[in-house]
Amino acid sequence: MRRVKLFGLGLLFLLASCEKSHLLQQQCMPIVAVYPSWKQQQMPIAEIPWDRFTHLALIFALPQADGSLLTSEVDSLVGPLGDAARANRKKLFLSIGGAAGYKDAFQQIAQSPEKRQKFTQAVADYARKHQLDGIDIDWEYWTKQAELKQGGNDPIESKLLVNLLAELRKQLPESVALTTSVFAGYWSGEQYLSEIQQHVNYVALMSYDFTGSWLDSPIKHHADFSTFKASIDFLTDRGFKREKILVGIPFYGKEFVGGKKQQVVDRSYRDLVPQLIANKQSINSGRLGHIYYETPELVTKKSHYIVDEGMAGVMFFEITQDAQDSSDSLTLASNRVISPDFCTSQSAQ
Repeated sequence: MRRVKLFGLGLLFLLASCEKSHLLQQQCMPIVAVYPSWKQQQMPIAEIPWDRFTHLALIFALPQADGSLLTSEVDSLVGPLGDAARANRKKLFLSIGGAAGYKDAFQQIAQSPEKRQKFTQAVADYARKHQLDGIDIDWEYWTKQAELKQGGNDPIESKLLVNLLAELRKQLPESVALTTSVFAGYWSGEQYLSEIQQHVNYVALMSYDFTGSWLDSPIKHHADFSTFKASIDFLTDRGFKREKILVGIPFYGKEFVGGKKQQVVDRSYRDLVPQLIANKQSINSGRLGHIYYETPELVTKKSHYIVDEGMAGVMFFEITQDAQDSSDSLTLASNRVISPDFCTSQSAQ
C-alpha cells in the first residue's frame, strides 16, 4: 500500500513537471525587428545586429489622400538597408502608415477605385524598384476613434481595409509578402476583420500600450503577461488563425510621471538599463520608480507562450531600443526560445 501511495505521488509530481514544460521550436518562425527611419543615428546600419532576427521592417512610408505614396523619410535608407539585408541573408519589409502623419488618407484611398489603383500601383512599383521582400500596411487611424471618440467597429471603414489589402495583393509581385498590423481590444481592435487573413501572409499584433493617460487606465505595465495573452485571445476569438499571427513585444516601458495618469512617457529599455545598474536594481524587476518596462525574463516567458500556442512568430518594437549587451538584451532573451537559426533567407517568407 505504501509503494502504491509513493508511486501515486511520483506520478503526480511527474505530471506537474510536464505541465510546466515548454514545446521546442520545430520550424522557421519569422522574427521581425522594426527599424525606425528616424533612429538611424542611434543605430547606424553597420551596428544593426542582423544575427538576431529574420526580417527587418523599415518604418514608415505614408499614404497620401490623392493615392500617392510619400517615401521621403525612407528613400535614403531603403537601398543601403536592402544591400545589408541581402548580404546577411535577411529580408527587408517596408511598413506604410503608422500612428500619425497621414490622418484619413487610407480611408480616402480605399473608398475610391481610382485612388486605390494609383496607391497599390505606387506601392508595387516601389517594392520592385528596391527589391523589397515585403510590405506592411499599418492602418491605425480610424474615424470613429479619432474623431468621434468612440470605441468599436465601423462596418464600412473596417471593410475598406479588407478591400485595400485585396487590391494590393493583386498588384504586388508574388514574391513580395504582404502583412498588416492590428490592435487588440475593444477600443480599436474591433476594426480589424478576420477577412484580412485571406490577403496577407501574416497579421502583426501590436500587443502593447494597454495602459496610458486615459481616465480609466490602470497604473501598471502596459504589456504584462496577462494582457499579452488576452490580446492573443482577442484575435483568435474573432477568427484569426494562430499560425497567421506575429506577436509584438515592446522594447520600451511607460513612466507614469509622479505616479499619476495625467502624463505618461515612453521610456526606451536601452536607456533604462544603465539606470537600473546604477541603482543596483535587478534588470528583471520590471519596475523602476514609476516606470514599468519589459524584462528579459518576461520576454522569455512570452516567447515560450508564442511557441507553445503555435503562433507564427514574433515582432520586436523596436530594435534600436534594445540593450546590446548579451546579458541584458531582450532580443537575445527571445532568441534563446525562438531562434533565427531555423530560417534562411529563402524559407523565412
